[in-house]
Amino acid sequence: MAHKKVTFEGWKNCLEVSSGNFKLVVATEIGPRILGAFFEDSDNLFYIYPKTAGRTGDKKWNNYGGHRLWHSPEEKPRTYTIENSKVDVRERGNSIVLHKGPDSLAGIEKTIEIIPFKNDSFKIIHTLRNWNRWEVELAAWAITVMAPGGTAIMPMPQGDKKALLPNTFIALWPYTDLSDGRVRIGSKYTLVKHNSKIRRPYAKIGFNCEDAWIAYQNKGIMFVKKYEHFVDAEYPDNGCSVECFSCGPMQEIETLSPYYQLGYKQEITHTEIWTALRLGKEILDEKDAELVFG
Repeated sequence: MAHKKVTFEGWKNCLEVSSGNFKLVVATEIGPRILGAFFEDSDNLFYIYPKTAGRTGDKKWNNYGGHRLWHSPEEKPRTYTIENSKVDVRERGNSIVLHKGPDSLAGIEKTIEIIPFKNDSFKIIHTLRNWNRWEVELAAWAITVMAPGGTAIMPMPQGDKKALLPNTFIALWPYTDLSDGRVRIGSKYTLVKHNSKIRRPYAKIGFNCEDAWIAYQNKGIMFVKKYEHFVDAEYPDNGCSVECFSCGPMQEIETLSPYYQLGYKQEITHTEIWTALRLGKEILDEKDAELVFG
């Protein structure tokens, strides 16, 4: 794979990889984590926390920003594994593989593989392997921390309008206030508008996204993550395959795999396809989203 070594936000020995006009910056001193995403001449589509930028070796968990691999359900300390040291980096064909051995808190090994996948897109393969001698139930959880000021777009399940049973399962976290205007649930799309001025700082929503994608528009650039949704599978957080978390400095767009029971040395993979494009029209409401996505 064609890549070059760069310094980024204070971290040395980062790798820059490209697919057409879309490029990613990958950390090697922490992680596994993807720190930056750029389309054409854009600013970083991801958010990096200024207080932890360039840091390594800390003894506590840091949310540096960028893109990370977690596992659900969210529990402390199991989910908050410390990723403040070097990762193993290797090339596999035309891909770059970031690998971190099992941690002492959860015994789960993490791997992120980055593959240029046609022009202006990447395939991101997330792998979790259980090194505990007992079974562990978990789901892969791919979390991307986006720069402030944008809007997340998520397609709502549709289905047969004459059906007698419910087909949409929406999860709201206890700190979420639907009256603050950030979350707008529509008939075809749910939009989450980032607003750093909201007094109550946090909001989070998730649901069973059968169309299997989530997007984020900011400063004229649309970033889209596609994945695979399994209709009959059991998903975390009361059935969520997609989630969006919003707070003061940033907004997260997240996808999840179903739950799996992993025995010793067993693993699961969760794949996302990332695409970036320039979009002239700003998405302000559901009608705008319909014009772009149909």
